[in-house]
Amino acid sequence: MNERAEPGRIVVEGSHLFPGVVVHADRLADEFDVVFSDGVRTEAAILRDDNGSPALDVVGYATAAGTVLPARVWPIKSIEDAGSEVNIELGAFLR
Repeated sequence: MNERAEPGRIVVEGSHLFPGVVVHADRLADEFDVVFSDGVRTEAAILRDDNGSPALDVVGYATAAGTVLPARVWPIKSIEDAGSEVNIELGAFLR
């Protein structure tokens, strides 16, 4: 039986993503549960293009205030170790 690995967790210190934001992940994984500061949750996965460049594919969601944000793919500018977690910096969304 092929068991699926547990998703990682990304914490966002805001209610939405934007270019240059640094999010905090408990570990590197292929899939993540994303938790925003307003308590809203969504899902995300790391994609790689033909050159191996990573991007974060985030499922659309609505903020607690009711703003609907569509699904977007965010290029990953950097991934840095930060003790027991990693910091992931996002670039401008691709779509």
